[in-house]
Amino acid sequence: VMGDESQGREATAKEIEEMRSIVRDAIQAGALGLSVSQNKGHTDPQGVHVPAIWASEEEIFGVAGVLGELGTGVIQGGGGRAAELENRLMSRISEATGRQVVYNNLGQNNRRPNEWKDLMAIVEETANAGIRAYPLCSPNFGGSTFTMKNAQVFRTETWDPILRLSDEDKLRAYSDPDVRKKLHDEAIEWTGILPAANIAPNWYEHMWVAEPVLEKNHWMRGRTLSEIAKQQDKGVIDALLDLVVEEKLDTVIRHATGNSDKEAMTAILNYPRAIVGLSDGGAHVQFHGGYGYSTNLLGYWVREQGVMSLEKAVRRLTFESASTFGIYDRGLLHPGKAADITVFDPETVRALPEDIVHDFPAGGWRVRELAEGIKCTIVNGEVLIEDGQHTGALPGRVMRNAMYQSQNG
Repeated sequence: VMGDESQGREATAKEIEEMRSIVRDAIQAGALGLSVSQNKGHTDPQGVHVPAIWASEEEIFGVAGVLGELGTGVIQGGGGRAAELENRLMSRISEATGRQVVYNNLGQNNRRPNEWKDLMAIVEETANAGIRAYPLCSPNFGGSTFTMKNAQVFRTETWDPILRLSDEDKLRAYSDPDVRKKLHDEAIEWTGILPAANIAPNWYEHMWVAEPVLEKNHWMRGRTLSEIAKQQDKGVIDALLDLVVEEKLDTVIRHATGNSDKEAMTAILNYPRAIVGLSDGGAHVQFHGGYGYSTNLLGYWVREQGVMSLEKAVRRLTFESASTFGIYDRGLLHPGKAADITVFDPETVRALPEDIVHDFPAGGWRVRELAEGIKCTIVNGEVLIEDGQHTGALPGRVMRNAMYQSQNG
C-alpha cells in the first residue's frame, strides 16, 4: 500500500482502510491470522527500522480489528514481550479485538534474569480479566551463530555503524587501535547505553568460538572469549578482533543469551498460559534455526531434566498449540481428524548440535539442526519422512482457518 514510504512515516487513514481491505480478503480466503511486530531490533541492511516498526497504534488496532469483525483468526506479535511490559500493547490489542494474541516471548534472559517473573505476573493479571494475550515460550537455549561479516549483537554507538560497512572497511576499522579503545569503553566498561540487541553486560562469558578457520587457532574451539583473552593475556576486544581480523571475518562465533537456568525454565515451560514454540521459520538462517524446539523439549527438558511428564510435553506440543491457533482438525489422535503424526523413541529423541551447511545459492551457508530418535513423520495419513529420508510423498495441503473450512467444506 505505502511502498518505500512505509519506512519513514505513519500510514494515513485512507491507507489504513486499504490495508484493512487486504487483511479482510486474506482472512476470508483462509489465512490463519495477522502478524504485527514491535521488535525495535529489526532493521534493514541500511539500519532503518522495518515497516512494521513505523506503524502507529491507530494502524495496528485498525488492521487487527478486521479479525474481530470477522470473528476468526489469531494475532501474532513479534517483539511483544517488550511492548507488553512497557504499555500492555499485546493485551490491549486482544481486548479491543476480542481475538487471541500470541507474542514473543516468555523466557529466561541472561541480561534481564528476573524479567520473566514480571511478564508472568502481567499475563496472570490480564488473563484473570478475561483477556486472551499469551506469550510463546521456547525450550531452546537462547542464542545465535554468526561471523563478524553478519554480526548484529554489537550495537553500541561506535560498533553499530561498523556492522554495516563492507568487509574491507570492517577489517580496517577492527585493526584501528583508536576504534578498539572506543569499543572497549562502550562494550566492556559500558560507558554508554546498553544496546538494544539482546546482549548482557558480561557477554564475553556467554560467547565462544565455534569454528576457527586456521589450524593454529583450533585450540580456541569451544572456549569463551573471556577464557581466550585470559589465556592470551589480552583484553576481550583485542582478543576477539585479533582473531577475526586474522581469519578475515570468517570465524564462526556462538552467543548464548538465556533459557539455561533450570529453575526458571521449569516454571516457564510448565506455565499453562504460555504456548510452547517456536521455530524461527527461516527468518535468520545464518544465526539460528530454532526448529529443534520440539526435540529439545522431549529429549533435554523431559528425559534428561524431568521438568514435566512425557504425556504433558506431547500435549503442549500438539493439542495446545493447534487449538491456540484455531487449527481444530489437528492436535489429537481422533477419528476424522487429520493424521499428522510424529513417531519417536522417548529414550533417544534429541536435537543434534547445530552445524553449518553450504547449500544456498552461490555457496551461501545456513545453520542446520538435525534430530535423532525420530522414526517417521506422517502428514495427512501418508509417511513423509522415514528414518531421515523423504519417501517421495507430497501429502501436504494449504492450511486454512476454521471460518473458511466451515463455509467451504
